[in-house]
Amino acid sequence: MLEGIAKLTPPLNVLDHVSHDADRLRIVAEFKRLDDLWRLDADFRAAYRLDPEKTLSDTGLNIEPEAFHLYINPAETEKLLCDIREGRRGEDALPKSLLLYHRALWERKQRHKQMREVHLVPDEPRLRTWRARQDRRLRLQLGRGTADSMIKPPLAFELSEGCSVGCPFCGIAAKGLRGIFRYTEENAAVWRETLSRLHALLGGAAGYGICYYATEPLDNPDYEKFLDDWYAEFGLVPLTTTAASVRDLERTRALLRLNDEKGHYFYRLSILSPAMRDTLLAAFTPEELLRAILLPQFREAPGNVFTKAGRNRDENRKDAVGSTISCVNGFVVNMQEKTVRLETPFVSDCEHPTGEWFLEKCAFTTASDLEKQIRRMIVRYMPETLDLKRPCGASCDFRLEGKDGKVGVSARGGSMILLQNSMEQAALDTLQDALRERRYTGRELLNLLPEGTDTMMNFLLLNLLWYQGLVDQTAE
Repeated sequence: MLEGIAKLTPPLNVLDHVSHDADRLRIVAEFKRLDDLWRLDADFRAAYRLDPEKTLSDTGLNIEPEAFHLYINPAETEKLLCDIREGRRGEDALPKSLLLYHRALWERKQRHKQMREVHLVPDEPRLRTWRARQDRRLRLQLGRGTADSMIKPPLAFELSEGCSVGCPFCGIAAKGLRGIFRYTEENAAVWRETLSRLHALLGGAAGYGICYYATEPLDNPDYEKFLDDWYAEFGLVPLTTTAASVRDLERTRALLRLNDEKGHYFYRLSILSPAMRDTLLAAFTPEELLRAILLPQFREAPGNVFTKAGRNRDENRKDAVGSTISCVNGFVVNMQEKTVRLETPFVSDCEHPTGEWFLEKCAFTTASDLEKQIRRMIVRYMPETLDLKRPCGASCDFRLEGKDGKVGVSARGGSMILLQNSMEQAALDTLQDALRERRYTGRELLNLLPEGTDTMMNFLLLNLLWYQGLVDQTAE
């Protein structure tokens, strides 16, 4: 539906050029406020179904009832779009506010794609190859839509140890707050040197990292000072996601303003209760929250979907497989405890209950030592090509199948054709079983296959599995 609307005319840069058209800004901001109410407020939704016009009028927002009706009934919107595309109706068949809001959503979607495909790609070639392989694996595990909706920066910093919020649904089961990395003279010097070194190592992609993970960024009283240094190094402030936006409303207001002026095209505020929702919406105008994605993180919210991971995983079902909220495909640096870990998102299962695949965690002492440890992990875990001399293992559950003269692979989230050539199912089963054992080198795997199997075809298949991130070489 969004693609269809966007093709009518070139997408308007609504969020970039709002200062040139105050009316357009108001329309998009007020439509977003209605969208937020629809996702966050069950009472609003119930009232709307009983009396749509009165409910919209009571909000004080100047959006046409027809426009909002079409927005929450996308099948009707698609029918109108079909008529427009086929020339039966003009573009004015869509209300102006709906068209503007969808163009804003389309722009955000396009920028997300640009960030994923351009800005988050690190200069370091081995890390770049490794991240691309993990992305391909995730598409098969989670489905392409879910995998590509995740930002997955190559770098994240934690400016505290643990989190004070303690959400009962936390997908990464963050531990309680135990320490804070304050902006002292000594710490500030280490921080600036760290940013400089990792900027040189990873390139501009480091600047699209984040300064939180299994933490609440606003637990750190000096969070904004660290952002100032980030801006000085990279020319933008990092994306912020916070569950503590109502602790200090004026601090939040200043942070939103900072993000609007110097940051990304969006930021996220987790809404943990109806009271928190009401406080936030009363304190901030629609324009102030235009770029804020409000996450409905409480059970009463109509738009709430808790990820089955971490503290929200069903521990009574040990075989249950969930999704993940893990958003880092690379290195997480905890400045307070002085550790760095290499990790990547994974489905939540008994081996990865928080939806994270941890490859290694180690301590560091200085900024130069941190760089040294990261370089060491890159060499150890990120070969640019498959090494037949090293042990190979299946990185996740998948199924190889020979059918209709082709070889395909399937996992929980999807399937794809790997080879346009036929192979005996017995050979595919042998390869799968051996990969699950994680003890054979690539060369040994080829020698295990049944007699008469095309060695070159199996070599190609093994390389394709590696390319798709389904085979890794992390086994000792």
